[in-house]
Amino acid sequence: MMQPNVTTNPSIFLRLKQSDPAPRELAWDEFHRRYAPIIASFAQRLGAKRQDLDDVVQDVLLGFFSRSPTFVYDPAQGRFRGYLKVCTYRALRKHLGKQAHYQGAPLDQIDPQNLAIEQLWNDVWEQELLARAIEQLRGEMGQTKTLRAFEQYVGRNQSAQVVAKDLEMHLTSVYRAKEQIIQLLRERVRVINEED
Repeated sequence: MMQPNVTTNPSIFLRLKQSDPAPRELAWDEFHRRYAPIIASFAQRLGAKRQDLDDVVQDVLLGFFSRSPTFVYDPAQGRFRGYLKVCTYRALRKHLGKQAHYQGAPLDQIDPQNLAIEQLWNDVWEQELLARAIEQLRGEMGQTKTLRAFEQYVGRNQSAQVVAKDLEMHLTSVYRAKEQIIQLLRERVRVINEED
């Protein structure tokens, strides 16, 4: 469902540099909403405890904030998500020190470009992207039977028969709900990918 070659829309970096504080603050709010969950999830998957997550997120965002006046996004230099991954990885190593491990190895002995670390980051990125798409779709659709059927059948792994009975739907309607929502999510993810 996800496209691996996502690039970040450079307009967010331009908005972060605006001299007018109101649009700049809105851009920072958007930046935080968009990237803080990814940073926190990645840090958690690399062993950060819940009480450390806010500190790691803050370290990464403050680090970027301090660099933002001179930061120039150049897609030819690589994707922003790769830059953010390295920043998060370094903040996690700095914050947790020797306590930070992945698959039994200390983070200070693992290159952030390691294939397993890259795959972990991509998994987190895609999961957060899908979560954003579902949240947007939920906001647009509300709690329709179609969306509820999808969430129960796909999200909670309930059988189609149980979902049909619970929601008083025909069994084929549950299957159609799954197809319809998957199609809508694919479109939403495509749009989010273009924005990011």
